[in-house]
Amino acid sequence: MSDRDFELAGVRVEPGRARRASLPLLEMPEGTAIQLPLLLVNGAAPGPRLYLGAAIHGDEVNGVEILAGAMAQVDPARLAGSVVCVPVQNPLAFHGDHRIPVGHYLKSPLDQAPIDPWTAFPGSTTGNFAEQLAATLFALIRTCDYAIDCHTPTRGGRYPPITILPPVAPGEPARRAEALAEMFGAGYVMKTATGFYVRDGILAVEATRAGVPAFTFEIGEGGRLEPDMVAEGIRCVTNAFHGLGMLPGPARPPGQAVRMKEFLGLRASRGGILHTEVALGAPVRQGDVLARTVSVYGDDVEVFRAPADGIFIRSTTLSTVTTGERVVTLGILE
Repeated sequence: MSDRDFELAGVRVEPGRARRASLPLLEMPEGTAIQLPLLLVNGAAPGPRLYLGAAIHGDEVNGVEILAGAMAQVDPARLAGSVVCVPVQNPLAFHGDHRIPVGHYLKSPLDQAPIDPWTAFPGSTTGNFAEQLAATLFALIRTCDYAIDCHTPTRGGRYPPITILPPVAPGEPARRAEALAEMFGAGYVMKTATGFYVRDGILAVEATRAGVPAFTFEIGEGGRLEPDMVAEGIRCVTNAFHGLGMLPGPARPPGQAVRMKEFLGLRASRGGILHTEVALGAPVRQGDVLARTVSVYGDDVEVFRAPADGIFIRSTTLSTVTTGERVVTLGILE
C-alpha cells in the first residue's frame, strides 16, 4: 500500500483513482440488504478531504443530481486531496421518494423515534435505524476535513440556493465553516442561533462541533428535479473544490452573498387557497403584502404582510393551506 492510499469502509483507493462502493446498512425482513452508495476519490496530489452528502431525506433528489454533476467534473489525476461522496444518505427513504421511510415507520412508530437521522447525530450504533444510520454517516464524516450536506425543503416548500451555518461556539472549525460557505458562492447565507437548522443533533452542527467544519445547503423543492437549481448547485459544489485548492482555477461566485441572521415564518390562521404575491429571493419591506388566502367561494380570508424588512427566502408551493401550516418564511438581514 502506498503512503498516499486511503482506505475507507474496507475500500482502498490509490492516488489518482476513484472507486464506487457500497456500505451495508440494514437487512429487510425478507433478507434484502440495504446498502449505502459511496464514491471515493483519491487525488493525485495531497490536499484536504471533503465529505459531500445528499438525500438524507428521501425526497431530496436535487441534491443527488447536484453531487453526480459536480463529481463528473472531478478528474482524480488533477485533484489535490480526496472526496468522500454519499449521493444518497438515506437509501430506505429514497426508495419511497419520501422524507422518511414511511413503511418502516408504520411498522412500529413508537420504536422509531427519532425517525429522522438528520436530527440524530452523532447517532448510536445500538439505537434504532435512524440513529444507526447517523452513526454510520458520522464515522465517514469524521475522517474528513470539511463537510457539505445538501438538502431541499420537503414537498410544498422552495428555497433559493442558501447555506445555513452551524451555531457552535466561536473557534477554528466555525471560522472554517464560514469561510467554506463564502467560497461556495450560494446567493444567500444564514448565520443564526435560533430555529431547527441549528439544534443539537443536526448533521452540520454536530460535525462542526466535532472539528469538521460543515454547513447545510438548501436549494429548490423536495420531490422535484429542477434543472436550473441543479445547475446552480453544481456551480456551488465546484466552487468549493476550487476554493479549497482541490481543483485548479478560481471559484465562480454569483457576487456578494445576502447575509441573514434569522428565519421568520408566518403560519395560516385560516384555511383556504394560497396566492403568493412575491418572487422567491426578492427583498421585501415591512408591510408589503406577501401572500393571500382565499376561500373556496373566492373571498379573501387572510392577508400576510411582512412583519419586518427582509428576503422572501422560502415559499410555499402547495395550492391550499390549513390552519397552522407555514405560508411564508422571511430571512431577516444581518
